[in-house]
Amino acid sequence: MLLPPPLLANKKELFVLLVAVGCVALFSLSFHYYHFLELHKTALHVSKATVLNHYTKTNAKGRTYDVFKLKLDGSGAEVYTTSFRPSFIPIKSRVKVKLNVENVSFYDYLKGFFAPSLALYEMYEDDPPWDVRPLYQWIDAQHKNDKMAEVYKTLFFATPISKELRDEVQKWGISHLIAISGYNVGVISFLLFFFLKPLYRFFQNRYFPYRNMSADLSFIVFVVLFFYMVIIDFIAPFLRAFVMSLLGFFFYSKGIKVLSFEMLALVSMALLALFPSLLFSLSFWFSIAGVFYLFLFLHHFGHLNRFVLLGIIDLGVFFLMIPIVHTFFPVFTFLQLTSPLSSLVFVVFYPLGLLLHLLQFGDILDGAVLTFLHVKTQTYMLEFPWWILFGYVGTSLVAIRFKLALYGCLIFSFCSLFFIE
Repeated sequence: MLLPPPLLANKKELFVLLVAVGCVALFSLSFHYYHFLELHKTALHVSKATVLNHYTKTNAKGRTYDVFKLKLDGSGAEVYTTSFRPSFIPIKSRVKVKLNVENVSFYDYLKGFFAPSLALYEMYEDDPPWDVRPLYQWIDAQHKNDKMAEVYKTLFFATPISKELRDEVQKWGISHLIAISGYNVGVISFLLFFFLKPLYRFFQNRYFPYRNMSADLSFIVFVVLFFYMVIIDFIAPFLRAFVMSLLGFFFYSKGIKVLSFEMLALVSMALLALFPSLLFSLSFWFSIAGVFYLFLFLHHFGHLNRFVLLGIIDLGVFFLMIPIVHTFFPVFTFLQLTSPLSSLVFVVFYPLGLLLHLLQFGDILDGAVLTFLHVKTQTYMLEFPWWILFGYVGTSLVAIRFKLALYGCLIFSFCSLFFIE
């Protein structure tokens, strides 16, 4: 049996690829720097923006204020600002804001920055290019419980979640399921293929038997995924999964090996070159790490029986991700150990929830989901210092070549559970 050719055949191709990525990165940084200079033309910058998030906080003096996360028109820069005037501006609303950007550096600009606002008000006559607020209202209308509406809006449209809901999903270790990511790309692609395949085959047999069904359906799926990505505003994990799927299909059609570390590295470099702000996105790096450990498991255990592999791969990736996740989020509960099982349930729950909402019966599962979220459990702390994270990541890279290093990562992750506080 002939093996598929590697992604890069020699060092020359690697050099050409690195030069191409470098040129794209240089152009992208120049583009962002131009917009940064435009922002800095005056100390007080006036701009239209879209509200990405809006929540209320209370300071040490007991004074309540509003926090806004805005996406500025033109540059697409993301900025946090505050207002001490009570306001009820919903997510995705259009606003006009006057910001003090005098102390904003280019580094701050790339990673998202805070700037005090001198004025901020809603523009009722200015709708966003893709107004998804009617979709939010469609979800809200089907739920009496606000938390359940929030769950489904987050699940379907990647809306920001409240601290209360974040704590509840973190308690179960299912933050990666609530956040739209590669899981969603896989489920949506599967559903579209499942329903479109019989319809396509019916017309193919009668009118165009010469067409390639896989290629045509893949094109339709990618178009649907792209428009969905526009609606959810190009969130990092979904963007990674979409680009990887698109390149994967292209390379597969050329007979090139798809499930490879080279493929993951290419997607990562390409996205970072195009969108430098992803360098500061935790969700992007968690997404990359999750796929890396999935590939690592397949690399060393892909020879196992398919059903055995299906039974252990989620559990294996879960343990391998523990030092990565808990370096940044130290909260641990024993309910998180059920996360691999939750991932399997999600494959059914996600399309079922979508179907029920399409049929206007979106609240049928509310009672069960609320019972699940409200389960009480003891909270512990499991935290890793930075030097352990760097050592663990280094060992994980070594594990590509040596299986023993993978066993070492698994044993270390499992044994770390005995040091919870």
